[in-house]
Amino acid sequence: MKLKKIFSAILAAAMCIAFSAVNVSAANPDKVVDNADILTDSEEQRLEEKFLGIVDKYGYDIAVVTVSSTDGKSMMAYADDYYDYNGYGSDGLMMLVDMGGRDWWITTDGKGINAFTDAGIQNVGDAVAEYLTDEEYYDGFSKFADLAEKYIDVYEETGKPMGNPKNYVAIFFISLCIGLVFAAIICLVLKSQLKTAVRQTNAKAYVRAGSRNVTYARDIFLYKKVTRSKIESNNGSSTHTSSSGNTHGGGGGSF
Repeated sequence: MKLKKIFSAILAAAMCIAFSAVNVSAANPDKVVDNADILTDSEEQRLEEKFLGIVDKYGYDIAVVTVSSTDGKSMMAYADDYYDYNGYGSDGLMMLVDMGGRDWWITTDGKGINAFTDAGIQNVGDAVAEYLTDEEYYDGFSKFADLAEKYIDVYEETGKPMGNPKNYVAIFFISLCIGLVFAAIICLVLKSQLKTAVRQTNAKAYVRAGSRNVTYARDIFLYKKVTRSKIESNNGSSTHTSSSGNTHGGGGGSF
């Protein structure tokens, strides 16, 4: 009888441990899923640790998934479904890389949608794609982690997504200078064509005699029309609904 109780207790403990392991696995899916087998085991491990560091620091989930095919699904649908049905967090992002089609897609969820605008997703993806094109997969995914952390950090610090890193101020001034140069050239050309004009001291020289005879004139105000347009606010992140009914942001490209 005593042995039976001990056996029952051991069995119950084992079941609890097994159940807990399943829950932990479901709540903490792998951050690096290399189904296309383009990374070494040590590279996967180092990337996994790097991604987990971001998860622990900010509470955002982050992952990279490589595949050889999306099985007929669009990149967007495949990425969204993988994120939704594999236990990733409500705030985060995931990069899907299809080696068969040589395409990439980044899906965002929760606060990840706000932290990564459409332009931000494109900037991050394009930066990673340069490494993918050169088959430097580990360096590319490491770059993905670095850029993602930077965008997340800015959003968590300021409450606003990080702007486009391009220097628009410099672009504006360069464009302005080019415009001024062209305007100056046009003015000089037009001025050179007016050298035959003779300066007049009054306006009589420009009026043809008998061409104008005004007997009565008055101004009449009829009506005023005012048109107002509503300006819609937009944080720069377009969204869509996945097959699970979840809202995602996202964007992609090729390499």
